[in-house]
Amino acid sequence: MKVGVFADKGIGKWLAQSFEPVKGQADITLFIPDNNKHDPSIFNLPKHMLLHRHETLLSIKQPLYFIKRWLENEQMTHVDFYPLSLIEHFSSIRYDVILTKAERSLYTLSSLKDRFGFKLVYRYPLTLPFTHIFNKRSEFTRRKAFEKIDHFICISETARKNLIYEGVDPSKIDVVLNSVNLSFFTPGPRDAGLVSELNIAEDEHVIMFVGKLTSWKNPFTLLYAAKSLITAGLRVKVILIGQGAQKANLEKTADILNIRDRIIFLPFIENNLLNKYYNLADVFVMPSLTTLTVNEQFPFSVIEAMASGTPVVVSNAGGMPEMVGDVGKIYPQGNYTELARHLSEILTDENLRNSMSSKARQRAEMLFDNEKNSLKILDVFNELVKK
Repeated sequence: MKVGVFADKGIGKWLAQSFEPVKGQADITLFIPDNNKHDPSIFNLPKHMLLHRHETLLSIKQPLYFIKRWLENEQMTHVDFYPLSLIEHFSSIRYDVILTKAERSLYTLSSLKDRFGFKLVYRYPLTLPFTHIFNKRSEFTRRKAFEKIDHFICISETARKNLIYEGVDPSKIDVVLNSVNLSFFTPGPRDAGLVSELNIAEDEHVIMFVGKLTSWKNPFTLLYAAKSLITAGLRVKVILIGQGAQKANLEKTADILNIRDRIIFLPFIENNLLNKYYNLADVFVMPSLTTLTVNEQFPFSVIEAMASGTPVVVSNAGGMPEMVGDVGKIYPQGNYTELARHLSEILTDENLRNSMSSKARQRAEMLFDNEKNSLKILDVFNELVKK
């Protein structure tokens, strides 16, 4: 079975690891554009590179098709994804199944599937209904592409319920949870070199966040909670790993709270280097907020922390209560007082920390093992091909 995998310019280790364990059971190719956000060399799968320069040359050679496509796209830009390059590639290599997790490639692939005879699968993440109405391009993709999708693989039960609420036939939906490499993300001691590099004292507790520094990811709530802990006399360091539009405001907030010396800002770190950072942490926090258009989905960082045996505290946004279950702490989003209470309980009770650590790892082994879940995705593909 020949399988292609797309994520527009967001092909990362998080997606690749969903297919790497079954690369011997199917011929799987990652389609990676030259402006991909992540280094392609870290993926252990065959890759087909999509080059902007080549797409431009093809459009110059085929101006009438380019104009026709532009009109079909309702004169919008950035809704198509290398259509001429894909036509060229699919004309020489046949695929049985194509999976995408992103809108631009979803639209382009939906327009090509009948011509080239592949089944189209959408890896669906959203946990809020009808958010496409707030974005012209998303609305266009929904209108043009959704009816051509052969099957949906949702990343959570919350996402499945959302799709059904929007009117999708339940028989076209399977749930395969996001998952990670459990032999890579595993409990372990603190890395002495990293402890020294980050100047973490032996008696300091480490609270960690990994994600985009955006308003809806809301690391601000974590800073407010940290201030309460420090005021109460707890020795803590907060490590924020990621980048985003709110970094400067987070730094200002830390200054205003007079806790800047307790906050460590680190840039984005590739997935294949993160394991030793989770092992530094006494507790992991994901404090996301729900907005009109954005809701937390099923964040890999929470799964990675659980697999690493790190106790987790999450807000009640999106699919996070589903993923944490009863092995972590859940608090009302935005309520920094409740977050501080949970963190204080965990950091001052070693028995509780150890229990939460063990249960987090057990839940990861039960639900988030990429070797098991990659087989589930392959089962969906096999059933589609049989039809």
